[in-house]
Amino acid sequence: MAFGKIPRFSPSFSPSEALICATHLLGMGGRDDLVEEFESRFSSYIGAKHGVMVPSARYGLFLLLNGLEIGEGDEVIVPGLTYFAIPAMIELAGAKPVFADIGLHTHVLDPEAFREAITERTRAVIPTHLFGTPCDMDAINEIAAEHDIEVIEDCAQSTGARYKGKKVGSIGGHAYYTFGLTKNITTLSGAMVTTDDDAVANRIRETINSSGKANVWKAAKEAMTGCAMFVATHPLMYWWTVHPAIVLGNAMGKDPIHERFGEEERTYEAVPDGYKNHAKALGVQAAVGLKQLDRIESLNGARMRNGRALDAGLAHVPGLDVPAYPEGSEPIYMSFVVHHPNRDALAAALRSRGVDTTTGYMNNLSDHPLFSAHRRPCPNSAKAMAELLHIPVHPNLRQAEVEHMIESVRAATLETDPNSGLS
Repeated sequence: MAFGKIPRFSPSFSPSEALICATHLLGMGGRDDLVEEFESRFSSYIGAKHGVMVPSARYGLFLLLNGLEIGEGDEVIVPGLTYFAIPAMIELAGAKPVFADIGLHTHVLDPEAFREAITERTRAVIPTHLFGTPCDMDAINEIAAEHDIEVIEDCAQSTGARYKGKKVGSIGGHAYYTFGLTKNITTLSGAMVTTDDDAVANRIRETINSSGKANVWKAAKEAMTGCAMFVATHPLMYWWTVHPAIVLGNAMGKDPIHERFGEEERTYEAVPDGYKNHAKALGVQAAVGLKQLDRIESLNGARMRNGRALDAGLAHVPGLDVPAYPEGSEPIYMSFVVHHPNRDALAAALRSRGVDTTTGYMNNLSDHPLFSAHRRPCPNSAKAMAELLHIPVHPNLRQAEVEHMIESVRAATLETDPNSGLS
């Protein structure tokens, strides 16, 4: 820990991956056969029959819906607290997103809320393993089987997490993952879909194979960004470069990190050209992914150690609610999300102690202007969105930093008025 300043995240991208990037980018993208190798190794790691690299998780979801022939007149159930691109892609596929509530502190789909949302038009459900926490997949699969509903697991924040010993993505029949620079495993950009259905896999692969390759220069830019993130979040650099910029930005009512990695919420009238025309992954992306697969258990293990320490250290702080986990879930702690009724004041108090936090990129979409035609009461989603705050839990934290955070969160919570943030 350098001068008590702790970044909200630190990338899994390291000098080892940077060297791989340099080697393959000199060959203008790397060997195509590495893509097939990564797809095979990744699907084997998950325990799925097929894996196909795709340019983004949202496009992967769109391709899975198409592959399952889900479209006009169909309904797809999604959690109320989720990322805007999920219901947006459901709409683009021609189907209707139906929101169902979450567990207040698990942040994942409530099986009974899923059951209540089912109609005769329901074709699929998307249990999102949000913040790295697996859903109650036994209950979800049982309900889905009763109604002949396809289960598409959203593993965008949970690669490597387990539910009763099985990795998420291998439990519901179909899944999608994302490999951006801020995720627990990266391929610079891009994503993966897995499925146990031969026909669905073939349809998706045909679509990808009919497209052009991803942009080499975009991959090079992402590699440079990854290197910059690695340096900027290093303890010897962060305290005097990034942290002061965050403090200054916050004083001006801005969040420079959120603005850099977030995006404007929107719907889609068509598949973006970049997905449609440049869907084939590059060898350099697969090469980085293969290296990351070698490290994923170590990276996730560090997250889990940090998360469990936060679980124990913050379990009984008055006024602070810590995460809960469905029985049988083995979270990877992609995020450690606490609840406080005055989370902005708590974030400011933590910032003064050198701990950077964020409210993240999820939203309560069950009551959102973009999806006003599909409004549905999801009180837990609304309450969670108003109170949640992400505490750093990334794998590059040292034990002293975790201990500093626990003491900082304790002290900041005790000095923060829980009522002044209520409207």
